[in-house]
Amino acid sequence: MHTYSLKYLLIFITVLLLRSYAVAQVHLSTYIDGGKINISDEGLMKTSFLATYRMNKLSISSGGQLELTGPSPNTLTGLYLKGGYGVTIKNFPFEVHGIFLLNPYSEIIHEWNIGLLANVEKPHFTWKLGAGVRKYYITGDAQDEYDINDVSGLYEKWNVLYEATYTLKPRGHIWNTGISITNLDYFLINQETNPMVNIHGSWNISTPITIYAEGWYKSAGTFNISANSFGYFFRTGLIWKLS
Repeated sequence: MHTYSLKYLLIFITVLLLRSYAVAQVHLSTYIDGGKINISDEGLMKTSFLATYRMNKLSISSGGQLELTGPSPNTLTGLYLKGGYGVTIKNFPFEVHGIFLLNPYSEIIHEWNIGLLANVEKPHFTWKLGAGVRKYYITGDAQDEYDINDVSGLYEKWNVLYEATYTLKPRGHIWNTGISITNLDYFLINQETNPMVNIHGSWNISTPITIYAEGWYKSAGTFNISANSFGYFFRTGLIWKLS
């Protein structure tokens, strides 16, 4: 994706965020991450902003991620877009989600992911399962600077996407805590062999505002013969329900 395409995607997300203020069933959220990963000697700190709009069975979410400190030379390191629709098959309700992630984490190489997954929510459990495609590609500026003609990119096809979450209290309780095992985050999709463990808690401090905190552990090759720690980070943020 060239620089102008990135600009158009940013404009689209900005319009969606602004439009969200004028419609019902809108959730806005922001959070900050702080932690450490093995590929960088310095600490990692990121912040993100997200908006979700729901109308009947349809949901649309979008957002952006900024890296405040870390190995990336870019400040903008993630763009996120997700659409969901609720369906019922033989009295079994679930949602189908389509996701798109763009990660411009380098001046030379960018990455995008697209995926489709099913989301099943119960009072104490959430399951997500699907598949996705990842592409690494050389940016247009790097192609011009280094005179690169082969721009086909590198694909990872049909990665398995998954999440299993358990919460102590039923969904919608004033406070809750739980644990998740997943290879998904808002601006990250890991290979299926690299799951992340997420311990999380939330508290609805008022009718429109919920605060939450999470601790994430990232592995490297958990399902391989040799497994190592890749990093960890802590997240804290809030969700503001406009309606």
